[in-house]
Amino acid sequence: MASRSIWKGVISFGMVSIPVKLYGSAEDKTISLNQLHQECGSRIQMPKWCPTCDRKVDADEIVRGYALDKTNYIQVTEQDLDRVRLESLKAIQVDNFVPWEVLEDFRLMDDHKGYFLAPEEVGAKAFVLFMKAMEEEDKIGIAKIAVREKEQLCAVIPFDGILYLQTLHWADELREYADLIPMATVTDSEMAMAKALISGMSKLPDLAKYQDTYRARLKEVLDAKLEGREVLALPEPKATINDLEAMLKASLAAVAK
Repeated sequence: MASRSIWKGVISFGMVSIPVKLYGSAEDKTISLNQLHQECGSRIQMPKWCPTCDRKVDADEIVRGYALDKTNYIQVTEQDLDRVRLESLKAIQVDNFVPWEVLEDFRLMDDHKGYFLAPEEVGAKAFVLFMKAMEEEDKIGIAKIAVREKEQLCAVIPFDGILYLQTLHWADELREYADLIPMATVTDSEMAMAKALISGMSKLPDLAKYQDTYRARLKEVLDAKLEGREVLALPEPKATINDLEAMLKASLAAVAK
């Protein structure tokens, strides 16, 4: 569990408002690389620079702006932002309960934007009530929330004794994809073997066995450089679909073993 909440407000079901806190549900363990000056090894600094005044500017000189075009902007102050009063800044108003099938369009899922919702002590009973009721009805809630000055559509989902908040893309953000759908014909034999391969590779899910091999490999390379060792590059994967039926048969044989 995250040690510190990133948002505090209420979640409302009809006339019932429950005080809650929002916590990150995952930890990003990506290895970050910095830009260095090759000659001396120093880290490259990125000063905030005004090209018109030709000088570095301090944080208290900077305001935000909305681009009208490449050169013209409307300056936006903190007072302007305060006038944008959204209920979702401090409230998650669940206004509809829907079946899980609503999320079958996976494009709706906003990448890496999932959070845990936990109640304040005073709201624990009401929180548990609605969480369990949603579970038994097999429904999820649709709501809006504003975090870090951005309002987002979200799904409130009962999950293992708590509520999980998954942010969603707005419908008008979803791109068309009809022109990307491939046109090809498959034979009955190929379909039968493909189904058999999928069946043979189907096991109970154990996501814990999947590891970030890129991060592990990068750490191996960094450790080797520190120790003065050389790590050989791995061969690049090659496509092998020249004879699809032969490759399916070979795959089935490998799974059978």
